[in-house]
Amino acid sequence: MKNNNTPYTRGRSLDLLYVFLRYFFETEYLHFGYWRSDVELKFANLKQAQEAYIEELFKLIPEDVESILDVGCGSGEMASQLLKLNYQVDAVCPPSIMSENADKKLTGDSQLFECKYEDLDIDKKYDLIVFSESIQFIQIKDAFDQCRRYGKKYILIADLFKNDMPEKGPIGGGKPYKDFLDEKANSNFKELKNIDITEFVAPSFDLEKDAIDRFIKPLVSVFNRILAIKNSLIIKMGLFFYKKNLTKMKTRYLDATDRNSSSFKKYKSYRFILLEFND
Repeated sequence: MKNNNTPYTRGRSLDLLYVFLRYFFETEYLHFGYWRSDVELKFANLKQAQEAYIEELFKLIPEDVESILDVGCGSGEMASQLLKLNYQVDAVCPPSIMSENADKKLTGDSQLFECKYEDLDIDKKYDLIVFSESIQFIQIKDAFDQCRRYGKKYILIADLFKNDMPEKGPIGGGKPYKDFLDEKANSNFKELKNIDITEFVAPSFDLEKDAIDRFIKPLVSVFNRILAIKNSLIIKMGLFFYKKNLTKMKTRYLDATDRNSSSFKKYKSYRFILLEFND
């Protein structure tokens, strides 16, 4: 089900990342890779690592699951893989370029609900609700409240969480793990599995740092030299209007010396968590 009346509201940066990864690395996934020891850490192997992530995640789907709601489905690639395994799959995602592609992949009776999960209002329930790197964008209480409305048996979460540290750390994203545990306890869900895969995800940040040092920084240097030569008023105006965003990106990525696997393991954990409804 595609909602053509819903305005484009969210996901612009993720859309850009999606278009970039799809073109240069032929992957439809946006999630982190699961880097096994026998896979060389390079961008040419990113899709392979992402497929390993899906393989490991699917191992946690209980045998009695038939229907699944994919929350924050992105381009719909994971949902399409679930359909190939003969699950009944619906998905929810805010309107974006990615959701347009997801709508094409959800075949048969599958439905795509183009809205935020918090705003979802349907008359259906699912054996399993899956959050693959999407619960970090939702207030945990709101997510669990919606799961109570639309879930029947299980919740499967795959995401990064903030460790309990006095300082913020150089890598953003994720809910505080302590807050998640508190909300889980308040919601009375039973934890069946909690697998820490931080060690397999962390190499992604060494790959990012290598790309920044060997590609992005030289590219920015060339761009700055061109700007110095062109001295265009239009370019100057563009830089002025986007100065805040550009400065933020420069501080977070180009100037950072500690965005690497060691920092990720120190400040974050990445987990596959399977919950069961107690009532």
